Amino acid sequence: MSTAPTPPSSHQQPGPGSPTGPFPPPPPHPPRRGWFARQSESVRITIVGAVIAGVFSLGSAVLTAALTDRGDEPADAKASGQPSPTATTGTPAPTTTAPEPPSRVSSDAPSSPPQESGGSEGSGESSADESAPPADQAYEVSYDKQTMSLGLPPGSDLGTIDFDAPGTHRYTDDEWAALEEKADSGSPVEADLTYRQSFYGILTLQNGRNAAQLQPTDPSEKAEDCARAARVGGFTEAKMHEWDLPAKTVFCVVTDKGNIARVVITGFIGGDSGATGEPPTQIGLRVTLWKPRA
Repeated sequence: MSTAPTPPSSHQQPGPGSPTGPFPPPPPHPPRRGWFARQSESVRITIVGAVIAGVFSLGSAVLTAALTDRGDEPADAKASGQPSPTATTGTPAPTTTAPEPPSRVSSDAPSSPPQESGGSEGSGESSADESAPPADQAYEVSYDKQTMSLGLPPGSDLGTIDFDAPGTHRYTDDEWAALEEKADSGSPVEADLTYRQSFYGILTLQNGRNAAQLQPTDPSEKAEDCARAARVGGFTEAKMHEWDLPAKTVFCVVTDKGNIARVVITGFIGGDSGATGEPPTQIGLRVTLWKPRA
């Protein structure tokens, strides 16, 4: 039996003097390191920090640009292209004060004079009595502490008193109605006060006058004070059967002629303060009249 020859080996046989066996494979090459990896740890941290800061700066710039496009520029943003005065000159720019709005008035400006009491707003005209003089008008005495008496006639008659004359008068109901009819056509009655109705004893201030009732403890006797009180007014009529006007009650009256009358009740005659429907039949008065000084 024949044996086939052994095929030649593909591996080189070691030469003489070489160790037995094949050559070992070459060692693997170390991986290539980039530029960033070759840097030290401190350098890499610095580079990462710079990149993060740059990202935030870019985001802030984009946000500012977006707000500027919408017109919502931040309050501290400056106009692009305009350098700061401090940066160009080295000194802070002078501050300017905006002019005060016209609606604000300085406290040193003179105030408007106050309007008269009783005047219509914005017109400066008196709505109560156009013939009444201003309260600060100068006056002179026409008569001083004149004694007068206003009586209560029976029935439908009435008693009247005119402080400008001065004088009193008694009218029947028909005569008084005729005078009131003339007053409607522009001829006012002369009487300032009337006293009528035997049951109630109604004391009435006539139209075109202004009067104030003052307490007997504190009224002034000066014309200016009486005129001021009269212009304030408040009195129109009183029912004397109630006996609520005691002696020494003071009235300040602006008459239809623009004069100032200070009227003091000095006492009563007749009537019965303890009975219903018994007013005084006579009212005693003391009157001082001032006229505006020309």
